[in-house]
Amino acid sequence: MAVRVDLFVDPACMWSWLTSGWLVEVAPKRSLQVRWRPYSLLLRDGPGGLEDWKAAVWGASHRAVRVMQALAADDPDGVRGFYEAVVTQGMAAYNAGRPPFQELEGALVAAGLASRYAAAADDAAWDEPVRQSMAEAFAVVGEGVGTPALVLHRDPSVGLLGPVVSPPPTGAEAVRLWDAVVAFATVPGVLELSRPRPQRPKVPGLRW
Repeated sequence: MAVRVDLFVDPACMWSWLTSGWLVEVAPKRSLQVRWRPYSLLLRDGPGGLEDWKAAVWGASHRAVRVMQALAADDPDGVRGFYEAVVTQGMAAYNAGRPPFQELEGALVAAGLASRYAAAADDAAWDEPVRQSMAEAFAVVGEGVGTPALVLHRDPSVGLLGPVVSPPPTGAEAVRLWDAVVAFATVPGVLELSRPRPQRPKVPGLRW
């Protein structure tokens, strides 16, 4: 039986990018129906008090999140393609010394989607639906949970922050991790399991 899974992501979060890659690997092996859901780090924390570089990157990414939300309203399956294209192009821009998440029309075209959705990037009316999307993650995982947030639609729904992986496992290890995540998420009394992680994620193709 197919299991619906929601992955809440902000393109600026490279940890989410790695978790997304792991889910793509494991989905056909565990009959997962994964939906990529919009999440804005900028809306969660607000621009005030952020370091200059973070305000710039999260602000640019927020424009992409609005496009994700506009797509989610019309074509939920298209969100993944745009997300993957905009992150890939964002990494290329970063490596070239350019601001990331600027080529939103190009990312839409690369994903086979209508370039008209790029207009949503500058339309603040999409912020409230983004907040509603985030609220769905908060309701299951916990208020203020960050990215990547994972929600498994069971009875009842369960979720967690993560898993945070670097690099993402593949093959049998990817499946083994999924089974462990389900076990972790479905035992209510288990609250946290962690170990030290690198300061920056190991993202293939990204030159920090």
